[in-house]
Amino acid sequence: MLHTRSLFQTSLAGWLILSTAVFYLCHSFFPSAALLSALCAWSAVIMCWPTLSKSSHQQSGLLLGSGLLMLIWGAMHGASLAIFQAVTRNLPLLAMFVAVSFLSLTNPTEQDQSQPMGKQGFWSTLLSCHLLGSIINLSIIFVVGDRLARDGKLDDRQVQVMMRGFCAGAYWSPFFVAAGVAMTYAPGAQWSHTVIPGLLLVVPMILMTYWEVSRHKIEQFKGYPLRADSLVMPVILAIAVLALHHLYQQVHILTLITLIAPLGAVVFMRGQSRVSVLSDYIQGRLSNVASQFALFLAAGVFSSGVAVILHVYPSLVQFDANAFTPLMFLIVSGGMILVSLVGVHPVVSVSLISPLLVPLGANPDQLAFLFLSVWGTGTASSPLSGVGLAMISRYQTTSRSVLRLNFRYMVVMWLAAAMVNWAVF
Repeated sequence: MLHTRSLFQTSLAGWLILSTAVFYLCHSFFPSAALLSALCAWSAVIMCWPTLSKSSHQQSGLLLGSGLLMLIWGAMHGASLAIFQAVTRNLPLLAMFVAVSFLSLTNPTEQDQSQPMGKQGFWSTLLSCHLLGSIINLSIIFVVGDRLARDGKLDDRQVQVMMRGFCAGAYWSPFFVAAGVAMTYAPGAQWSHTVIPGLLLVVPMILMTYWEVSRHKIEQFKGYPLRADSLVMPVILAIAVLALHHLYQQVHILTLITLIAPLGAVVFMRGQSRVSVLSDYIQGRLSNVASQFALFLAAGVFSSGVAVILHVYPSLVQFDANAFTPLMFLIVSGGMILVSLVGVHPVVSVSLISPLLVPLGANPDQLAFLFLSVWGTGTASSPLSGVGLAMISRYQTTSRSVLRLNFRYMVVMWLAAAMVNWAVF
């Protein structure tokens, strides 16, 4: 009886999560659909709340409680109680997150059993994690990791290459949720204006990683085979995004991603029956994103609360500057990366810092680049990020090893982002 109830709840939560994205896409034509989208999202979180991890409970609960208190306090002191805006603020991110999650159904098959060694193994593994991961996101880590692991364990160099190659996709890929966060919390930013600076950051990632791996007998590096046919899907989806974004510039990039990603998943899906695969995914696996839903919804309430408090007390937090200078970029990005090391999700630090920086009149594209650079560097360096936890829980890496292996990389990429910011913006 309990098992049947659990299956029913999992299935219902999956359909609610899917409905969140569908209703969000409809809200441009039917404004009231935004309320339905929010209702589905919050209902899914409430339904899945007992199954979420302790850390999800703590982070989401703290953000939600703090945000509500700030909203109520602001209302008591003359500010409008913008509950609707607070509970719907991150709906574009959630819709995009749902859409992109379907791309995991296009994971590469394991027909090629070869294992490239040395430099070839290094490049094929790095490019697999970066290029495929930039589209299908975290699932590529498990595809590559399960293939390379020996007795369930990866060696230090494989950990470095996989974490850095994958997380660097956040610097530029529109299919990373990092892009959605950056565009949402840097009002007016255009993804097309951040993709080149983001790609510039990939260069030091590659050089730094190659230098470190080559110092430790690169000829013994065991890699993951990258096949040309596995790149067809990422290339086609990237071209589709670029073309549609150019043709329909009035349509937000997040909306385009939300439309394109599921269609791409259906076209490139692995399996006999697309209908049955989609149905199984929605009813059995889609509810796994509930923890991200909880965090993003709570972060939206928290950020709205911060904005209300700053409106009521404009002098409460003031930077000793009237412009977003390169030095401020360096300091702020460094602080955001450091807090990511102790498990603070990038969306939390972004939702906190955005209301403080936007009033400075910074270039929205520059703010978006700040958020993207912090996301890509912080997640690649922290043992408590999603990919860091995957390395620890699934591949027997330790938290200390993740920090040791990536601390120098973190510093280099922090400084590299500051230099790109200075040169471009």
